[in-house]
Amino acid sequence: MRKKYVAMMLAAILGISTAFAAGGCGQNDSEEKQGEQGNSEENEEDITLRFMWWGDDVRHEATLAVIEQYEEAHPNVTIEAEYGGYDGYFEKLTTQLSGGTAADIIQYNANTVTDLMAIGDVFVNLEDYSDVLDTSGFNQDFVQNFSYYDGKMIALPTGVNGGIWLANTALFDEVGIDPESIVTWDDFIAAGKKMHEANSSYYLFNIDIETLGKELLGSIMAQITGEDMIDVDTYEMNFTKEDLLTAFTLIEEMYDNNVLEPAADSAPYSLKINTNPKWINHELAVAYGATSNIYDGYYDFKDTAAALDMPVFEDAKETGILYVPPQMMAISSTCEHPEVAADFLNYFFNDETALDTLKGCRSIPPTEKGQQICEEKGYIDPVLVTAVEKAAETGTAHQNIYTPTEVVEILQDATEKIAYDQGDAQSITEETMTLLEETLNRLKG
Repeated sequence: MRKKYVAMMLAAILGISTAFAAGGCGQNDSEEKQGEQGNSEENEEDITLRFMWWGDDVRHEATLAVIEQYEEAHPNVTIEAEYGGYDGYFEKLTTQLSGGTAADIIQYNANTVTDLMAIGDVFVNLEDYSDVLDTSGFNQDFVQNFSYYDGKMIALPTGVNGGIWLANTALFDEVGIDPESIVTWDDFIAAGKKMHEANSSYYLFNIDIETLGKELLGSIMAQITGEDMIDVDTYEMNFTKEDLLTAFTLIEEMYDNNVLEPAADSAPYSLKINTNPKWINHELAVAYGATSNIYDGYYDFKDTAAALDMPVFEDAKETGILYVPPQMMAISSTCEHPEVAADFLNYFFNDETALDTLKGCRSIPPTEKGQQICEEKGYIDPVLVTAVEKAAETGTAHQNIYTPTEVVEILQDATEKIAYDQGDAQSITEETMTLLEETLNRLKG
């Protein structure tokens, strides 16, 4: 287990009163820094920064409001917003970074860092701007695990993100299943089978194929091996063919036993499972995803909602529970005014007005101050807090964030074949292992 994460118990969110560390930056300190930065800019030329992110309308509106606040305090600074959905975002970002045309401030997914850094030295070292960017309010263990690459602080986490098994307990009650009795994967499959037999419109598990193949599969493999799937230094697999067959067989059994809705029926709602009519009509009992993706309106069964534990194999090496940043925030190495960009990030992460505006639009905030504001004002869904608390306590040590994209795509394609019954788990495992070996040999150079 990632024991170093246990220290981050989300003190403010859980109602435990804690004070900032002596070196922390309070509101007055933050405002003083921003004031000094603003004064130094008064006689400078106008500055324009580009800020690129993805998200939903709630995130967009909050982020735009924070940009406007900063611009009002810094009249010579204009921040151009470049935002939209996630579809195509990674491809656009890599193209821009490769061509030297990327935005100045960039939001990226933590699990894409290997591919982004393979392009070159694309992000500045944020420690070079510690005079304007205060990071003392972040959990330092979390920062050490996700902010550094080759010894440089290339980004900061935008929040604290846990894998959530969001359950509508009313469906369990209706068919006579105690959700707390689901401990193992065998329990999970048995419960799904019973639920569908009780009502043929019901399915236990709501997950899209892409998330199943690109995220949950990695957590399942962590349970089996207790390792990341790929050794980032040697490009060797940390699993055997038998390990992969175990994982693929589990997915196959979910479909065969009607634990999952048929792939063809759920496909239109990929990456937006909350829009599935069966979810809206309370015919799907458990949704899997990241807490950062659960927003207001995602579900309407507030009185019967619960965050369940992730099922495990009886001999699991780890829990498999996701515990990572939802996104990372970096400054491009091509930025002409990195100190101003760092000052904006200081406002974004530390200013009370900004934190009160952003609320939980990027999951539970990454700083103690942000968490305190959200707890005091009730900005965070308590079900999400429960899920993140579970992840903080026992989150898996191996998050597979350094797995090359090509490997992830191969595994996702294999998962899709299982979902559409385009071969049995054994044959798909054989084919996948061959593709993985060829790809990893090529990546080794």
